[in-house]
Amino acid sequence: MKSVGQTSGVPEKERPRPVGPMAVIGLLAAVGMLLVPIPFHGRIWAALGDVAHGPVFAVLTIGVLFLWHRFDPLDSFGREWVGRMALVAVCVFLAGVIVEFAQIMTGRSAAMHDAVANGLGVIAGVALYFAALNARYHADRRWVSLTAAGVAMIMIGMALARPVSLLMDIVDVHRSFPLLGSFEREMELTRWYFDDCRCTRTYQNATDGKHALRILAERAPYPAATLYETVTDWTNVQTLELDVTLSHSYPKPLEFVVKVIDSEHRDWESDTSRKIFRIEPGKTSHLVLDREEIVHGPDERPLDLSHIKFVSLAMVAPEVATFVDVDRVLVTK
Repeated sequence: MKSVGQTSGVPEKERPRPVGPMAVIGLLAAVGMLLVPIPFHGRIWAALGDVAHGPVFAVLTIGVLFLWHRFDPLDSFGREWVGRMALVAVCVFLAGVIVEFAQIMTGRSAAMHDAVANGLGVIAGVALYFAALNARYHADRRWVSLTAAGVAMIMIGMALARPVSLLMDIVDVHRSFPLLGSFEREMELTRWYFDDCRCTRTYQNATDGKHALRILAERAPYPAATLYETVTDWTNVQTLELDVTLSHSYPKPLEFVVKVIDSEHRDWESDTSRKIFRIEPGKTSHLVLDREEIVHGPDERPLDLSHIKFVSLAMVAPEVATFVDVDRVLVTK
C-alpha cells in the first residue's frame, strides 16, 4: 500500500534551479566591480585589477549568451547561433568601452590597455562558448572545439600579458636595487610620474645598456619626473648617482634639481634633500649626491633614510620646450 505523499512509477522531477536570476545578479555584480574605485593605491593594486579585465569579460560574454539561450533557446547550432554570438560580442565590447569612460566619474581612470583586455576577454568568451556548443551538437568534430578553446586561452594570455609584466617589474624594483633605473624595459616607465613633461625611451645618450629615459619637458616653471616606487630602506646608501644629458639644441646651460624625499616630508621644497646642478647642452653630466647631502638636505631635520619615498628630477624654468636624457640611476653602498 502506498503512502499519500508517494507517487507511482518514475520519481518526481526536480524543479529547475533559478539560474537566470542568479546569472543576472552575477552580471550586475561584475559591472559594479568594474565601476567601484580601487580602495588601495600603487602599481601592485593596479596590476591586480588589470589581471581581472580579460577573465571578467570572458565570463560576462558567456553569461549573456547563456541568458539569451535560457530565455530564447535555439534547437540547433547553425548560422543563427553564429549571428547571436557576434551580436553579443559587439554589445559586450561596447559596454566595456562605456564602462571605461564611466570609471572617470567614479574616481578611476579610463585606459586603452584595459579596453583592449576587455575585447580580448570577449573573444575568449565567444570562443569558449563556441567550443562548448560544437562539442554538444557536433561531437565528431572534436578538433574544432579544441581549436576554439586554444584561441580562447591565447586571448586570455594576451589580456594578461601587460599586468603580468607589470607585476614582474614590481618584483624587479627590489631585485635590481641598488640600481633604480636602467630603462631597458618599457615597463620601467610606469615607476615614474611626470609633471609638465612626458617620457619615452631613446637609444641616444645611453650610458649603460641600450636605452635611456628621455624627459620631454614643456615650457613650465618646474617640469619634473618623479620616481615613486623604489626600495624604501636606504640606511646603508652612500651616494645617489645618475647620468644626465641636456638637448644639444637648448640655447644655454640649464639648472637641474635632484631631490630625495622621505615619507615624513611636509612639503616638496624645504623639507627635502635637494641639490641643484648646472647641465650643459649636448654634454653628458654625471651627477652625484653624497650621503651627507642626502641626510642633511631638509632645512630643519635629518632625512629618514629608512623610509625613502620619492626621487625627483626637475628642470628649473626651461625657456623653450626641450628634453633631458637620463640613464643609470643608482645608489651606492
